[in-house]
Amino acid sequence: MVKTYSVQEVYEFMKKTSIMSAAFCHQNNKPLSTILLFAIDEDFTMYFATLSSSYKAKAIEENNQISISVWEHKQMLVQANGSISKINDPAELNTALDKIVESSATHEDFWPPVLQISGHDYAVYKIKLSWLRALDLTSPYLVENKSLFTEIKLYE
Repeated sequence: MVKTYSVQEVYEFMKKTSIMSAAFCHQNNKPLSTILLFAIDEDFTMYFATLSSSYKAKAIEENNQISISVWEHKQMLVQANGSISKINDPAELNTALDKIVESSATHEDFWPPVLQISGHDYAVYKIKLSWLRALDLTSPYLVENKSLFTEIKLYE
């Protein structure tokens, strides 16, 4: 039987997981994939930071679209797409940074490289998701006659 998820269940999973795989388009639509620490709000706005001079930052300048995956073995897989915008407002920037640092505390013995960026050589971004789906990974069998994903409607 296909398990479905509520919006709240997906949010809670993403809030506690806080590490995502992200894909960008860079230099003439060449794919760029990376792992990022993120924070998430209840409305599914996501935040992450990177070096201002990184390939990620350059890719975002060229194309603000992102595709992400968040997963935990034998729990859940979340796939989503959205658009990225750089946070420039100082108050919003500090709030987003606090959320990102707080999200890192959910991982024992984990200190992501983004938290080691010194000075102001970082950029902070927010992602507005446009599409999201979740897959139950608790079953050892992922074969069904219909899609096993739960499509989450973020906006009515």
